Amino acid sequence: MDPLQPKVSVIIPTKNEEQVIHECLSSVFKQSLEPFEVIIVDGRSTDDTLKKARDFPVKILIEEEPTSLPNARNLGVQDATGEIIFIIDADVMLEKKCVKNAVKYFQDPNVVAVIPSIRKKIHTRLEKIQINWLKGTSNPFRSGIGIPIFAELLRKDIFSKIKFDPNLGYGEDDDFQQRLKQLSRSSGKIVRAYDSEISVHYPHTFKELWSQCTWWGRTSIRYLLKNLSVKTIVNIGSALSPMVVLILSVLALIFPWAIPFLVLASTFLVVRNLIACYRSKSTYFVEFIGFEFMRSLFFVIGIVQGFFLKQRGR
Repeated sequence: MDPLQPKVSVIIPTKNEEQVIHECLSSVFKQSLEPFEVIIVDGRSTDDTLKKARDFPVKILIEEEPTSLPNARNLGVQDATGEIIFIIDADVMLEKKCVKNAVKYFQDPNVVAVIPSIRKKIHTRLEKIQINWLKGTSNPFRSGIGIPIFAELLRKDIFSKIKFDPNLGYGEDDDFQQRLKQLSRSSGKIVRAYDSEISVHYPHTFKELWSQCTWWGRTSIRYLLKNLSVKTIVNIGSALSPMVVLILSVLALIFPWAIPFLVLASTFLVVRNLIACYRSKSTYFVEFIGFEFMRSLFFVIGIVQGFFLKQRGR
């Protein structure tokens, strides 16, 4: 390690990540700028995640119940000794110069956070559909300051002022990013580093999509209550809209008054996915509709689970 470079602590929360953790850690330890330490914070995995992680020189922390992704991040940061904290999810892979190119921005003392750019790698058709759908439905007028899969470098002293909310799942990244954005207005700059690249895994299988979307559903009400706003209502409403169409379709068979609402909701869904096809330059209209209905169904099941389960993590 270059003694002139700041020490970088990499924090990786895990829970049943045996399919991706080896690839993630391989990319971390192949960096042109070697991290000072790598800390795995595990949410009590029941697969071979930790067995595979121990193939690398990592420090492993185990969460107490109840576990959650934001809680794991807080624990990792609390234990870290580096000046720069690099928090990544276990399904993130770093390009070889990712850390080196990101760290240089911290030479500016006003920079408090650096966000890498995403290089998308497609492994399955389900991933391809998701990537194109997300590209087609993203807000073209508001790029935001975060990325869909969490990967960000921050000065450690930032965490003396803000932490992740351990009670959130859905929206936990956005909740942290918005508070970071407010802090940066008075304390420094957030930089998006286009020369610091990562690649990410989107859910490869329907089982992985189920795990992600039900987790979002279980924790969406908490986020809604904490961040009650037009934006939050619109985002959750968007996730629910395909199920609303399905419910209205059943009601329309019995109650004529439901027909106009069905037409309105169906038109919204069709137009949104036609726009998504146009913006993503793809012809996946049928696949987009199917993906939305499946995503929405899993989300609703998660909401129902949230009333009966105390589980915060995935």
